[in-house]
Amino acid sequence: IQRKGDEGFGEGNFRALFESIEQDQIKRGVLKVQAAE
Repeated sequence: IQRKGDEGFGEGNFRALFESIEQDQIKRGVLKVQAAE
């Protein structure tokens, strides 16, 4: 893990992590795709 400045593991990284997990689950059919409100 590369850290720039002292931000550390910031919100943007968590967002990317959760989105990648979500996409993987959608591919496997674990999650059903819902339209964002």
